[in-house]
Amino acid sequence: MSATRGYSLIELLWALVVAGIVLAIAMPGFGDYGASMSLKRANAQVLQDVRRARQLAITRHAPVVVSFGAPPSVSNITSYKIHVDTNGDNLVQSDEMVTFRNMPTGTRLSAVSLIPVDSLRFNSGGLLVSTAAGSPGGLIVVSNRLNRRDTLVVSAVGVCYQP
Repeated sequence: MSATRGYSLIELLWALVVAGIVLAIAMPGFGDYGASMSLKRANAQVLQDVRRARQLAITRHAPVVVSFGAPPSVSNITSYKIHVDTNGDNLVQSDEMVTFRNMPTGTRLSAVSLIPVDSLRFNSGGLLVSTAAGSPGGLIVVSNRLNRRDTLVVSAVGVCYQP
């Protein structure tokens, strides 16, 4: 009769210690990776939504306003609104399309430098309209919990891109 050999308690403990050390070394990298992915997701969301707002203005033949935060907020913004202003009065009516968007968890718009200060206004041709002196457009800075940043540029003609 042959004896079967298993692992001793000491051998199992050593294996657990080694696995714990490997995990302790690897975990900070996973946290950074998650924060990096949330920044990319937030950047893509804002980019897509600004492009969508411009396209809505063209296809609906109506002004579209993208408002960031609660006016006059220009930093640490975690939500924004897309409003198809069919009657052009800058007020939300019950029959007008409004989309509220929240930034992904752990991300925010750390700076919004636009003309006008806190919003993008597309006319029915998809071009930006300025209500203040100067040319419309500007910068939107997206950041994550590690304070890493990505910048989006909105040109005077309403095109949004990442430099």
